Amino acid sequence: MAGLVAPATARAQSAADTASVQAFYQRWFGSLAQGPDRYAGFYAEDGTVLPPNMAPAQGRAAIAEWLRASQAAATHATRPTGLVVDEMRFLSASLVLHRTTLSGERVPKAGGPAVPFRTRYVDLLRRTADGWEVLYRIWNDVPPSH
Repeated sequence: MAGLVAPATARAQSAADTASVQAFYQRWFGSLAQGPDRYAGFYAEDGTVLPPNMAPAQGRAAIAEWLRASQAAATHATRPTGLVVDEMRFLSASLVLHRTTLSGERVPKAGGPAVPFRTRYVDLLRRTADGWEVLYRIWNDVPPSH
């Protein structure tokens, strides 16, 4: 059970801290429908996206542009079916490591059968006076046999 036993360097967190991270993710994921600029606004000014097989995008403007380009180039629509929080580790009072696995289907825009997927994400969050912001996000697809 990931996250139940943390190394000695991890900090204990309160239920309110955990709830604030969960609320941040609900707002952030809901922002995608409001466009790339709104979504990128949840990143730190110097936040970085590290997409697989692509150059990093650093800064909110670059992240919004990367998202626009990715959406325009996408050959499929993503239909999520589940999200599991694999680990939420408070590294300090102001830094959180957050690991998740997203499951769903990718539906080809040109038609054809949906393809199941699982993608693992690792985020590093920083607490600000207003809540949380994403410093780094990296992800990769899980091979079908795993």
